[in-house]
Amino acid sequence: MEKFHLSAEKTEHVSEVIRAENNSIKLGKVKKLELWKRSINILPKLALHEENKMEEFVLKAEKEEYVSEVMLAKNNTIWLGKVKKLELGLFAINILPKLMLHEENEMEEFVLSADREGYVSETILPENNSIKLGKVKKLELSLFAINTLSKLVLHKENKMEGFILKAEKKEYVSEVIRAKNNTIWLGKIKKLELSLFAINTLSKLVLHKENEMEKFLLSADREGYVSETMLAKNNTIWLGKVKKLELNLFAINTLSKLVLH
Repeated sequence: MEKFHLSAEKTEHVSEVIRAENNSIKLGKVKKLELWKRSINILPKLALHEENKMEEFVLKAEKEEYVSEVMLAKNNTIWLGKVKKLELGLFAINILPKLMLHEENEMEEFVLSADREGYVSETILPENNSIKLGKVKKLELSLFAINTLSKLVLHKENKMEGFILKAEKKEYVSEVIRAKNNTIWLGKIKKLELSLFAINTLSKLVLHKENEMEKFLLSADREGYVSETMLAKNNTIWLGKVKKLELNLFAINTLSKLVLH
């Protein structure tokens, strides 16, 4: 199937489907899956082919009730297969632990954006390193969605073009900061850019031992932006080979923590 699209304004539009058993509606292979509003709640009922390859899976839920049925499913039970672009917005982010991707998944883009803490409240409950994404070329987390970072697992041979985090508020990174140092695997990264409170996640990240970076940039005009990173021991944050290293203002104080090839 090229495209499977459903849009439901009212509960009664999907009431019969919701009563079906989970994984009982066989769709086979689907390239693009679109569920809008209350139709999102039928997601656990769908069964995709074990070798499914999806170009795009995008969900956005403005209301909590749009995902209430999905939230009842067990974690790692909704099979998607291989997905090139995975984007979740608003309350749809909370279904992330329910999804299951192919172990050899290679994603072009993974995007989460949450301007309310409630949008990620369920996603940050599982154990760290429990949501497997496979290989991801572009990882984009915004606002409260940054707090899901410690829950994600990337492939051991992951190669990322760029990883950019910007956190204007401390609460955007509060969950990540609670993680142990050197526990969030990113793999190989060409460009790593952290700014504001996101700099405090640096000591939690792990890069590939053969990492070769084009650019590494930290920018901090407040001491609080680097306060957590300063707690790390000297020479404990591995960067590998770096062509351009730029530290601005208070970020200069992190230099003694870094390790270059």
